[in-house]
Amino acid sequence: MIFFVNLVTLSGHKESEFVKSDNYDTLLDLLDAREIIPTSIVPIPNFLSFIIPKGTSKITIGDIIELIDNLHLVIKSGLPLYQGLRDLASDTDNKQFRRMLLQIAFDVNRGQSLSQAFEFYKDVVGVMILNLIKIGEETGQLEATLQRGSEFLKKTTALKKKAKSALIYPSFAFLAIIGAMLVWMIYVLPQMTELFQQMNLKLPPLTLFVIAMSNFFSQYIGSMILTFIALIISYKIAHKKYQRVRYYTDKVMLKIPVISQIISSFNVAFITEYLRLAIVSGVPIFSALDTLKKNLGNELFKEALEEATQSVMKGSQLSQAFKKTDMFTPFMLRMMSVGESSGTLETQLEIISKYYYDRVDYYADNIGKVVEPVILTIAGGFMALVITALMGPMYDLIANVQ
Repeated sequence: MIFFVNLVTLSGHKESEFVKSDNYDTLLDLLDAREIIPTSIVPIPNFLSFIIPKGTSKITIGDIIELIDNLHLVIKSGLPLYQGLRDLASDTDNKQFRRMLLQIAFDVNRGQSLSQAFEFYKDVVGVMILNLIKIGEETGQLEATLQRGSEFLKKTTALKKKAKSALIYPSFAFLAIIGAMLVWMIYVLPQMTELFQQMNLKLPPLTLFVIAMSNFFSQYIGSMILTFIALIISYKIAHKKYQRVRYYTDKVMLKIPVISQIISSFNVAFITEYLRLAIVSGVPIFSALDTLKKNLGNELFKEALEEATQSVMKGSQLSQAFKKTDMFTPFMLRMMSVGESSGTLETQLEIISKYYYDRVDYYADNIGKVVEPVILTIAGGFMALVITALMGPMYDLIANVQ
């Protein structure tokens, strides 16, 4: 159940929050354990629980990495989980994070397993980490699985940052060059064309075409900007709501040079890193593939994993199942096949993951050198068009002045 609680902290601050609890009595025990005094408690009907915010928007991936790291150390040191979670909660300044830790500590103290206590916060910690915790508890290797989970989060977080930084530069560069071209079309060219018209010069077709473009942009730039913003908002809503929109967007992105390399390398590195972690931790391959589908953002790779899962269920080797999807590189497939044949799949997956991680890293560091020629070509082509269109009238203007 979810309760809306108005409360007073020991320091005298009045706050309100939604609290999860099995029943009213358990809720009071939880609030007492947190050393807060409730002033009013309102139960939320179950049919409204799906719209209740869980207060997790301020909890970052850095917080989760720190939590998993510290839990590994708590277990390694032999400190009781309840006490360890309470100590971690007292050390953080993030209110939402502290509430989560205290809730988990309370659930653990009353007999729930760590994975059960984390279940309510699976959207925060991620299904992958939650599955690892379950496997660690089942196999008696919770300390080791938490350590692997922390390493996985650190690697994939760094990978995402690299991929994003590699994609931001070309986007910004193209927007900058389009902005510069619009400034020319709207402010610079109209002043020059006005001079030509005052001198009654006979203008060639190319110059007339450029003037027409300039007049069009000058007249409709406001409407164009508003239309562009409306299209972007509509697209974002449709992208979030409709799977087919995401699918075709991803399909287009995978056809753009350089961008496709970054996206493909990121997804292959992410997939192979998690499969390696799953094998080391004892996660069943079907469960690992299913979890991967839920955590990938690219619809084409999701579809490929769905197809691969079906092939594996029919008895295919993992490398053969991936090969049938036509989404993975020959290098990756060869390495996986060698790993399956020699019993070193874990090692081969680590090599593949590192190779593609390094590729994303390379693109992030060198994207400017790759995009620069394209930007120069576009800018040079535009300036060549403008100069060619203006050169003839300028000669005529100089001749008239003489």
